[in-house]
Amino acid sequence: MKRLLAAFLLTALGCGAATEDELVAARADVLELAGAWSNDGFKIRDGHWSGELTAGEPKIVQVNLFAGNHYWFSVAAHARTKGLNVAVFTESGNPMPVENYADANRAGARFSPQTSGPYYVRITATEATRAAFCLIYSYK
Repeated sequence: MKRLLAAFLLTALGCGAATEDELVAARADVLELAGAWSNDGFKIRDGHWSGELTAGEPKIVQVNLFAGNHYWFSVAAHARTKGLNVAVFTESGNPMPVENYADANRAGARFSPQTSGPYYVRITATEATRAAFCLIYSYK
């Protein structure tokens, strides 16, 4: 399992050829999406992760989550990105059941952990060529 985690971390976030304007647009799109969850009482966590997304090259983010809380992980990417998906994994690499949302160049996953600890959020796209993306999460 440690090798699986190492493989996850090797695909860590990084900025490449994505322009600053594309990153700003992705952040604006993801904040609009996360705003919808605030109608259900979710608060947007300070901070965000952004970078460049390419099809076939998932991006992984480690987050510390608390049992009893509910989370929405929201991602938006450049408009040329298709098939965005957000998945959540345990520290040992096991996939967790999530409620998924997808619309055009945005996606989300709702997750409520049974135990507190580190989790990994994976972002993938079926079609993307060096597209800027931004990930944020909300909690309640």
